[in-house]
Amino acid sequence: MIAAGPRDNIVIHPGDAPDLQPLPDWENSAGCCGPSGGSGLNRACPCGARVARLAADCWGPYEFHLDAKRVHVFDPS
Repeated sequence: MIAAGPRDNIVIHPGDAPDLQPLPDWENSAGCCGPSGGSGLNRACPCGARVARLAADCWGPYEFHLDAKRVHVFDPS
């Protein structure tokens, strides 16, 4: 299966990022039954930083794309 978002993004299941929230007024969340993910970043951290796009419309994959330019892997060990 081909992911719905741009190359090099980190793709995770939406349930693995419960703290990410829709943008105000559901900005960039256009879609039929849910956000298509095609309008750009549509989810933000609690601090308001836009970091991901949710693709969850009825005609495509159901996945979160964490923007590789804004999200980095951190190993606390």
